Amino acid sequence: MSKVLSTKLSGDSTIPVRKMSFDFSNVPKDYMNGSLAKSHLFDGLNLLFPEGERFFMRAVRDGLNKIDNPDLKQQARGFFGQETQHAIEHEKFFDVLEQNGYVFRDKLKKLDKFILKMRDVLPAGLRLSMTAGAEHLTAVLGAATLVDDDIEKSHPAMRDLIQWHAIEEIEHKAIAFDVYQESNGNYLLRILGYISAMLFIHITSNSLMKSFLLQDGYSKKEARKLLKETQKSMLLKHKNLGKDLRAYFKPSFHPNNIDESGLVGKAMDRLGIA
Repeated sequence: MSKVLSTKLSGDSTIPVRKMSFDFSNVPKDYMNGSLAKSHLFDGLNLLFPEGERFFMRAVRDGLNKIDNPDLKQQARGFFGQETQHAIEHEKFFDVLEQNGYVFRDKLKKLDKFILKMRDVLPAGLRLSMTAGAEHLTAVLGAATLVDDDIEKSHPAMRDLIQWHAIEEIEHKAIAFDVYQESNGNYLLRILGYISAMLFIHITSNSLMKSFLLQDGYSKKEARKLLKETQKSMLLKHKNLGKDLRAYFKPSFHPNNIDESGLVGKAMDRLGIA
């Protein structure tokens, strides 16, 4: 069994910051219920998280500088703390991928360099709208992971990592959106950022997943087929996924319109966190 050590860090935010310690020793390549394809679907996303979350934090911090809302600024402290802990734990898993024989550091370095460049050249409003959109995407996907049977049957350390991250994405899902609404609020820019974020995450994570499958010995044709089948099975399994993602396009949308409190409570009880 995986041992999860959770320490709630000090702070004055209503969003809790937890320091976790996951034991990633002996995590196999096919940790997600024995499926290489499903494991690599997460591996591709995993590589995006650390630098991507630093991009998000910078965008939110820049947005906060334009508004005067003490309550939102207090909540943002929790957002920054949670995203920092996510980056730390996901970077630890990079070593596991290397131990399992995968080569990805050069590709990751180019990807991180691109993210850093976008952080410096994109307008602040677009960066924040991309962040708000990406946070909605991760909250919706996070809710799906809390009820996914393949994740439940994964290696315990990976199951706990994914579900802990999902819980916290849901907890802070409205922060970037609220900062964007107060500092800018333009609907068209909000949607442009959402589409841009989804396309970037989709294209890059797919490329990384295919790279891992090719290293497993699959042909390009087989890797493309596995990728499509894996994504299709996820959409079929989680009927509300598409509906919840499309909800962002409603002008009146707010992240808190979607209630995942029941899912979060059950997962927190199992993980033993508060």
